[in-house]
Formats: sequence, C-alpha cells, structure tokens
Amino acid sequence: MIDQYIPCPVCRTQIPIDLHLLIQGVQFSCPNCQAAIGLASESRSVVSEAVDNFEKLKKMAPQKK
Repeated sequence: MIDQYIPCPVCRTQIPIDLHLLIQGVQFSCPNCQAAIGLASESRSVVSEAVDNFEKLKKMAPQKK
C-alpha cells in the first residue's frame, strides 16, 4: 500500500513508498530519473520504532468530526 512520498534526492520528483516495505529493506525507484532510495540496514530499527510511536500517537489523538 502506497501511503507516503519522498522527494527524489536527484530530481525532486515525488517517489511513492510504502513505509512498511521500506523498513523491511525494499528500495524504491524514482519514476522520473530511476534513482533508487532505501534505508541502510542500521537505520531500519530506528525508523521502525519512530513509525510505531507515530501510529500510537495518532490513535491517541482526538478524532475530528
């Protein structure tokens, strides 16, 4: 599921990513210039924890009507 976008570091085109796949080590390619982006293996646990904490905060936030 594509749920986020990251600007390409080369051409600034928005690259669609799935955060969960990114954390698992999948690389994503820019649709414009084909530059590849991914997480270094040593960064995956830090990003995973940050995403989990963010999801917990979203669940605790009051819902707008």
